[in-house]
Amino acid sequence: MPSSVRRRWRDRNNARYQARQLTFPSAYPPTTKDRHEPSTAISQFSTGRAHILGLADDGKVWQWNTQEARLVKPLHVDVDEKNVTRVVAGWDRASMFVNRTGIVYWPHDIPLRAWNTKADAILIDTATVPGTGFTHSHNDRESPDTLEARIGQVKNHILLENFIVFVTSLNKVFLYHAVFPLPDLDPPVPIEITAFYHSSSDTPFEIQDLQGSFRSFAIFTKSGSVLMGNRAMLDAFQANSYDPMSTDPSHPIPTVIPALQNNSITSIAFGDHHFQALRSNGTVVAYGTDSQCCGALGLGFPEGTGHLRGLIAEQFSSRGTLGHNVGRQVWFDPLMQRWLSDMKAKAEEEGEAKARGDMVLPRPGQPAQNILAVTAVGDYFEREGKKWDDGVVDEGAMGSYFVLKVAAAGWHTAALVVVDEEQAERARQKHVIPNTMEDGARDEETDWHGGTWEDIDAPWDQLSKALLWLKDWIWHFGRRLLGLQERDEMVEAARQKDAEQGDRTRYTWSDQPFPRLRMANGEVMPGEIEVTE
Repeated sequence: MPSSVRRRWRDRNNARYQARQLTFPSAYPPTTKDRHEPSTAISQFSTGRAHILGLADDGKVWQWNTQEARLVKPLHVDVDEKNVTRVVAGWDRASMFVNRTGIVYWPHDIPLRAWNTKADAILIDTATVPGTGFTHSHNDRESPDTLEARIGQVKNHILLENFIVFVTSLNKVFLYHAVFPLPDLDPPVPIEITAFYHSSSDTPFEIQDLQGSFRSFAIFTKSGSVLMGNRAMLDAFQANSYDPMSTDPSHPIPTVIPALQNNSITSIAFGDHHFQALRSNGTVVAYGTDSQCCGALGLGFPEGTGHLRGLIAEQFSSRGTLGHNVGRQVWFDPLMQRWLSDMKAKAEEEGEAKARGDMVLPRPGQPAQNILAVTAVGDYFEREGKKWDDGVVDEGAMGSYFVLKVAAAGWHTAALVVVDEEQAERARQKHVIPNTMEDGARDEETDWHGGTWEDIDAPWDQLSKALLWLKDWIWHFGRRLLGLQERDEMVEAARQKDAEQGDRTRYTWSDQPFPRLRMANGEVMPGEIEVTE
């Protein structure tokens, strides 16, 4: 039966962080499974860099800068009668959308003294993005020359570093410089980002969604296009230093990654320097840079097996990056990591494959990686990895690991994954070679004549095991006589035993050499084995 798990890849030391439950002031009892409290039943929430916003069923807006929430009360905005439709937290701002008022925002770092008071609510000064309060039901009679009419009804908005980006019912994209407090002279106004529909081949250009965080964002169109923007684009439009209709290639245009176009991309989670694209088939593809070798891409640490997935080490830096617009599918099965580890070990051994390994795996005092070789090896394992569960999962069926949601921030990535354990185990067994007669003792089996037989170890193997058993018995008996605690030593012995048993397991790749490949420039990696085309 499928089970739901959360997979998180980030911390290279496998550190554990204790989760804490968010709370409300004592005057507001929390909602439970037996009791619904409209003021604390959170229907929508959003997380920022150092704060969390929650929208309750009765329209109350809560903010957490610490474990206990405070009720947000804007000084000059009416937030009663459920006229708040969403909350959005960002890098350095918090915001809400208020019907017929628009996008209301404020700094996220409310002074600590406000949280130390016994008051349940915090009065905050806010700013409103001009022209964002238009609604078709109330403003249809307005002149088309007003700012509200030119902008249209806001459908969605996100908060980035210093900027708010929003899309409207007129299929327009706008930016707003979210300064706070607002200057008395020359306050900012929304600026239309025309680059998206000028760069799109969609006819008509219809916006489906807007997603983003920190310095990156993406526009999803109804036809399946994914157009990406960044801070440089926002700065350029903000400066208004060029003609938006110009075709000068130096002007910022959306990034269009071919693999993301019309490929059923449902969401993109942006970190500081990487992002993860989630497809409707439940797979996740990683792009970008793994900052400080912390495993944020989900491809393994760069100094580990990450280079076999195509991570290129940056000289004089502890970062690893994928090639330009190169994506790699994230694998969740632990045996696939064992496959990479075994192949990496082959590339490090002295022998025929070492010259190829030296091209891919950076070592102190060795020449820099051969980027063409790293890319070729990454492409090879990407292709082979797609065949992992062939013959186990029917075409078009849900895979063993189905990602429901992916999230990223900073140097972190997390995924909510549904796992079909039985199907995943069948896929793993496909890559395990059954033991043979030469492998020593094995489970009872049926022979061709209908009888049963059981292998036994050869005499020298039996003697070796007996000596090991005697050694362990003397060791543990001596510790008991001395009154020493054995738990740690026994745990370690069990771990070593499991490792030894694992080492005896043979896989379909056990006899396969580290691949010899043809690189993009036509040259072949060194070696004596045949080239894998």
